[in-house]
Amino acid sequence: MKHEKSPLTDYGMHLPCHDFEVVLRAVEPADVDTLYIWENDRTLWPFGNTRAPISRYQLWAYARNYDANPLSDGQLRLIIDLRSPAGPEPCGILDLYDIDPHNSRAMTGIMIARAYRRCGIALLALQQLAEYARTSLNLRMLGADVAADNLPSLSLFAKAGYTLTSRRPDWFLRPDGTYIPCDQFSLKL
Repeated sequence: MKHEKSPLTDYGMHLPCHDFEVVLRAVEPADVDTLYIWENDRTLWPFGNTRAPISRYQLWAYARNYDANPLSDGQLRLIIDLRSPAGPEPCGILDLYDIDPHNSRAMTGIMIARAYRRCGIALLALQQLAEYARTSLNLRMLGADVAADNLPSLSLFAKAGYTLTSRRPDWFLRPDGTYIPCDQFSLKL
């Protein structure tokens, strides 16, 4: 599939930080090519748990077999859509995982595509996720594990009201062979 430049941005440039709305939505089969690019971006692998390429088939199967009950499935992947006068455009992924309905908690992870960073989209998405988790899933706590060298994410979770609760030393292995601590955050809903 041919990938054209975004109507909102020029690749590598940041979009103007005004006149848009952030919407969270379910993954659709039409998102597979975009997810394929994001999931296979090796520059992001050190910040998550990806260790091998993901196929379009795997992503298509996920989208096709989506379970709309995250409490039974234990996870929920949402597309972060940017709605603007130019139209809707996927700009990131938001995950709830390790959803534990018994203890009313879940972990969260977020990825914003490079062209959309530093515009407040991630903060708006995390705020919407917290409201959804509280009101629709009846969760009382969200957590996040962030590599100590991921300064933008550390700042993001602090701005979103998460509290730094602990640090695991030598938690994430970097490509150069060094280990980075993991900062653990929590948000009471």
